[in-house]
Amino acid sequence: MIQMIVTNTEILAIEHIKSLGKIEFTLLDNKMTILHTYAYESGRGVGSLLMQKAVEWAKEHDYTIIPICSFAQKYLSKAR
Repeated sequence: MIQMIVTNTEILAIEHIKSLGKIEFTLLDNKMTILHTYAYESGRGVGSLLMQKAVEWAKEHDYTIIPICSFAQKYLSKAR
């Protein structure tokens, strides 16, 4: 089972004790700026799971997502 952990600057995807990927972001003026998305293993959908968590977290905290990262841009354009 993949666990998502949200800090003030990252969302981490962890399975057991192994890091599967992360999103790096900044928070300012109700904006969540996604800078980078990293998935350490391809083909598992970790990037999409991280973005799902980012969108969920942003909605819960009333943040607008500003996608600087190309993966985040693609993900959000498909979600609309």
